[in-house]
Amino acid sequence: MATFRKKIEAVIGSHNSSGNNTEANYLETLDDFLKQSAMAVIDVLPDGALMQDSIYSTINNASGLGTADKKILLVSRNGFGCVEVPLQLKAYMEASSGSLYEPTKRTPVYYIEGKVSAGGDLFVKPNPTGSETARVYHISYPSPLHSDTAITNFPDTAEYAVVLGASIRVLQSKINDLIHEDEDNEMAQVATQELGTLLQLYNDKITRLGGQPTMGVKDGAK
Repeated sequence: MATFRKKIEAVIGSHNSSGNNTEANYLETLDDFLKQSAMAVIDVLPDGALMQDSIYSTINNASGLGTADKKILLVSRNGFGCVEVPLQLKAYMEASSGSLYEPTKRTPVYYIEGKVSAGGDLFVKPNPTGSETARVYHISYPSPLHSDTAITNFPDTAEYAVVLGASIRVLQSKINDLIHEDEDNEMAQVATQELGTLLQLYNDKITRLGGQPTMGVKDGAK
């Protein structure tokens, strides 16, 4: 099976090392753009399209679950679905708060509270226990490498969208070099036309996957 590098270069052509644009720098850039593209694809796809590749983590106490590098898809407690509530309602979610908003075993909730670093923690209320556990279904944001041939726990049908997204970012970088370093406006114009075609292919693919396209010419590289 072809690596992601080969798949990208099948779309935009092979890399030619020159000046500071060494092979090592190019491969580092590919890895960075693949990660950015995979994150972007996950964020625009509907949760339902991601559930079949999701994993779940179990909570059996009041400690919560770290959410760094995770997209939360579904939370349940003892088989009952949890509704997300705003953090500002945290005090009302505690047991015996006396609030009309106080959750019950049949109407559990969850909220996410930020930390000083490394993302936030997700808390389920009422507090889960060893016999009444909570499950947090999520998909992790991957960091695919140029040498990989697939992405673990990621929809197979969405992998080509990642390739297209990374290709767009590489091409946008090339256009920037053509304009600002090589001052080759003619080649930059040709590459910009190619970029427009790739953007259309990417957005069409995202639409077929059930997502909402967000990538345009101006944000082709982020």
